[in-house]
Amino acid sequence: LIAAEHLSTGHKSAPMGVMEERFLDRLQQSTIGAVTFVATLVGGICYFPFTSALILSVEPTPTSPSGVAHRIYAQYFPPEPVQLLVLVKSRDGSPLIPHVNSTLEPEQPRALERWVAAPPPTPLTAEAAQVSHELSGVAARELDVHCRYTFLSYFDIGLKKSHEGRHDRPIHDVLDGIISRVARPMLFDSDASRTLMLVQIEACHGEDMTAEIVGKNEASAPVVSAMEALKDYADAYPASSGLAVERVSFPGVMATVQEGVETAMLLSTLTAIPAFVLLGVFFKNLRLLIITLINIAFCVATSVLIMYPVSLSMKVSAEAPAMMVATGLAMSIDYSLFILTRFGEEKRAGASVKQALLVTLQTSGHTVFISGSTLCLCFLGMLLIPVSTISTMGLAAAFTVLFAIVGGLTITPALLLSFPDFFTADRRLGLSADGIALFAAAPKRLAGDGSEPMLGQGQERASGLPWSPAAAPTAAPAADA
Repeated sequence: LIAAEHLSTGHKSAPMGVMEERFLDRLQQSTIGAVTFVATLVGGICYFPFTSALILSVEPTPTSPSGVAHRIYAQYFPPEPVQLLVLVKSRDGSPLIPHVNSTLEPEQPRALERWVAAPPPTPLTAEAAQVSHELSGVAARELDVHCRYTFLSYFDIGLKKSHEGRHDRPIHDVLDGIISRVARPMLFDSDASRTLMLVQIEACHGEDMTAEIVGKNEASAPVVSAMEALKDYADAYPASSGLAVERVSFPGVMATVQEGVETAMLLSTLTAIPAFVLLGVFFKNLRLLIITLINIAFCVATSVLIMYPVSLSMKVSAEAPAMMVATGLAMSIDYSLFILTRFGEEKRAGASVKQALLVTLQTSGHTVFISGSTLCLCFLGMLLIPVSTISTMGLAAAFTVLFAIVGGLTITPALLLSFPDFFTADRRLGLSADGIALFAAAPKRLAGDGSEPMLGQGQERASGLPWSPAAAPTAAPAADA
């Protein structure tokens, strides 16, 4: 496409089409500016609601065996509650609880009593039990008032004990021993050096809690607070201790994934800095970078504005915003390079602003439209993939490319037509005061007859050309003055 564009534009005096001229006449209206401003503003407002409606999980294909099983399971079972897990392990691999004989030998005297009796603790048993009690207190402090939850730990299961740490009845000791025997293989690994402590949250403020909605509404605020409190406890646990405490929960994993997506968006944004440097070199006018920035903001914000209602009706992947930002940056910069470079060439060849835009739209504008439309079709082809994570990313990218085309072919000409003096003043790479109304309105010193402005040495013409003595009008004689 680039080669074809150069071949088709070998002659600078390309014929001006009636369609392009009518198009430019309509662009001079203020409607383009108003639509651009409103779409960018509303899209920016919708960004945070849009990101809160995204999902991090990968949904199975609806017609696949996994998708059918998922749908049937959802019909007969409630949604999975939120589970906040804390891993407690010994640093040297030693057991947290003593090894017990798992075989019950009924023929031995008092076999059941010996089977349920607690063996002597290991050096780490008391410390692990203390961690369990402290974590239970953290969960109670954050969740007791507003949430329905369960705290599960090997050291906190069993029947209620008295204040002295002993049961009121001996049978309770037997029942606690049986419960501990059953729970041991579920909460410890094979050598008893690691154990899981679980906070399972079923509902908060009367609303069922699932991992997908944590952090996305006000009802899940206690869950977020509990997650942060458990993380703070794990981070503050002394490294000199014989135990290591780590928070490992699915909402925490999802939060980490979301942080990774935001980091990817930041890196994509930072890559625009060297791209803008190259654009400034090609344009030879840094003011034209303002147009590129406006196109990028319009492209990304309007794509968000369109994708937000889409995310409310279908499951959109959390990676979609990163895809939209990267695509919007790439396409807006690329199309600006095509259009503004050709516009600058036509202006330096002596064409007026409107003539330069007509030639640019006939040549580079045609290239942008064809290449962008092809890319949109490629991204829309991802809708044929029956995986929502991939198909929604393709839809978001297609909308982004579409609005990059719209911005390049409407906003760019509209800005150049609305502020021709400002954007075409390229002296000193556009860093001079040429074309700025604040400086252009300064009073001028008139010639002796008052007909022509008389430029003195050190002053410059509005066109940006340096002053020369030959170009200045001759002053009237002093006697006539």
